[in-house]
Amino acid sequence: MLDFTFTDEQEMLRDTVRKFMQKEVSLDLAHEIDEKEEFPDELWQKMASLGWLGLPFPEEYGGYGGSVVDQALIINELSRGLFVSGFIYLLTTCFGGNTLNVFGAKEQKKRYLTGIARGRYRWALALTEPDGGTDILGATKTTALKDGTSYVANGQKVYISGADKASYFTLFAKTDKTAERHTRGFSLFIVDAKSRGITIRKMKKLGVKACSACEVFFEDVKIPEENVIGEVGNGWYHLTDTLNNERITVAAFCLGNAQSALNYAVKYAKEREAFGKPLGEIQVLQHRLANVYLEIQMAELMLYKAAWLQANRKPVAVEGTMAKIACSEVSFKAAEMGMRLMAGAGYMMEYPMQRHYRDAVLFLTAPISNDAGKNLIGQSLGFGRAY
Repeated sequence: MLDFTFTDEQEMLRDTVRKFMQKEVSLDLAHEIDEKEEFPDELWQKMASLGWLGLPFPEEYGGYGGSVVDQALIINELSRGLFVSGFIYLLTTCFGGNTLNVFGAKEQKKRYLTGIARGRYRWALALTEPDGGTDILGATKTTALKDGTSYVANGQKVYISGADKASYFTLFAKTDKTAERHTRGFSLFIVDAKSRGITIRKMKKLGVKACSACEVFFEDVKIPEENVIGEVGNGWYHLTDTLNNERITVAAFCLGNAQSALNYAVKYAKEREAFGKPLGEIQVLQHRLANVYLEIQMAELMLYKAAWLQANRKPVAVEGTMAKIACSEVSFKAAEMGMRLMAGAGYMMEYPMQRHYRDAVLFLTAPISNDAGKNLIGQSLGFGRAY
């Protein structure tokens, strides 16, 4: 028999995060954060003080020994309250925390996981390059070549979320230009964001404004050899585990955006009247709301199935991708439906629906486009590569 219940501890965690966001983030503050394009550091520190930043890590490194399911729960609830908060939480706990927790050396875990858990460090993944993001093996031109007891990195990364606030990067770079296999010759590194030779330039974007997107340039950046994550040359295999976690956690905050947009649309449909009755009593509008609610429920099941699989170290590439696609699609659909339902009001910046819409658009194509994700699903059905 299938068990769809969360543990008492998980229910308590979800309730605690939800109440925290209701208390800390009003609609006015959410609007201000979006306008200023700045995530409040005091909110980040409060998350740390509550132990949430270290939740997925072992207790010996300042964590609580939580699972990917717990991580998804937190991100989902953070994003229901304020979409960008779940995204910022992901950047550090996934790209820094999960990567090091699974592949890091003991000394790396002791230093960096403890720092993340205490709110001292923030992280970014230096992965996407000007020549592509989905085709990262073909697009990666950044190199990190051995020079004595260090590696020297040169190259450019683009659309790097949170790079301007990061203490450290997880850098994906080519370390062996002669590797015979397409997936070999790449490595992951911990790179101090303040290293000499790093230049960061913020880019203007449409949504998720309180978390930057940046170009990051590496010019003769020295990386100590003890900052290699996992095995030299096996970076692609290490990265895929991180990307599976990324897709699950992206699904979690997209689901939060969908839930928040639907909740606001339902509230508006109950209060706004037309033709002598609430909008929600007009059948066509009620059906639109009902359809989004149906898709949210289905997407939620896919999310927590994928989270459970990764928490139990089972294959999750396809399920994680399906969860990401389902949650990002319903995130956009919920916001688009809300914009239509609210009509002129939805288009006005003083209402939150336009922010839900702007925030949702990005994740139809990031961190993997939904079309590319469907190619992976097609391969799992036995078809050849479609790209």
